[in-house]
Amino acid sequence: MGSAIARNLLDRGYTVSVWNIDRGMMAGVVDAGATAFEKLESLVESVDVVIAMLWDDEVAREISLGRIIPVARKGQLVIESSTLSPQMYEQLAQAAARRGVDFLACPVIGSVDGARTGALTLFPGGSSEAFGRGRELLSAMGSAVTFTGSPTASGHVKLASNCMLAVLAESIGELLGTMGRAGVDRTIAVDTLVYMLQRVATKHQQLIERDTRPRFSAGALVKDLRLAHAARQRLNVNAPLVDLASAEFERAVKTGLDDEDYIAVALALDRNIGSNEDPRGAGHASRTPKDQPPVEL
Repeated sequence: MGSAIARNLLDRGYTVSVWNIDRGMMAGVVDAGATAFEKLESLVESVDVVIAMLWDDEVAREISLGRIIPVARKGQLVIESSTLSPQMYEQLAQAAARRGVDFLACPVIGSVDGARTGALTLFPGGSSEAFGRGRELLSAMGSAVTFTGSPTASGHVKLASNCMLAVLAESIGELLGTMGRAGVDRTIAVDTLVYMLQRVATKHQQLIERDTRPRFSAGALVKDLRLAHAARQRLNVNAPLVDLASAEFERAVKTGLDDEDYIAVALALDRNIGSNEDPRGAGHASRTPKDQPPVEL
């Protein structure tokens, strides 16, 4: 990912210097015009902005905390684009602040191809001053740049995004397997699940406004989840993630959410987790007063 970002910045006219503990990893970007440094500290001392792309907290503790920030100049901008824990981002931010170094936690979402073409999604967090300084560079790296306000917020956003990927991949696998066992054409099965992902995306404004007016009620969905469970039993198929979700919906309708939109279950979990209540004690999520005709999802 780091090499692809460097190639993209070179293409856009930036002067790029690179360092990697494995010098062979730098060959491609050096051939494209980057300057390689043998010592990381020398690179930090020679540039205006440092972008770190590392594997995990342990490596970031050694490289970013132990070698980059200690030699960074007052007013220099350090952008940590590694995917790290929120706590590690905050530790780096505090270390940078003690030296008067501008710091942005800036995890990215996207592929190597996206990094190569400047099409990443970036979630920078830090001071507004640091973000202002780095905004133009970040816009060269990504097609979508969302300022989160703090390093820890950036960390949670990135980790939540990848958790979403994992949950989606698991549920898609369970549902494709079920339909495959039932003899459903694979293209039809895949197209149906992709369509449903697009339908869920229409809940964007409802989630923001906490709008639970029923388009497709939680009670109706629970009825269908029961039918799906019985169908899987007849096929002798296990779907543990779908079963977990079904159990959550069963609990929710028992607390009175059956006539609310199914998204109310998510909003109740959101509210209860955010308030440190037992998320399984789902209560009512509030409806908005606006009138809107029901639309079934």
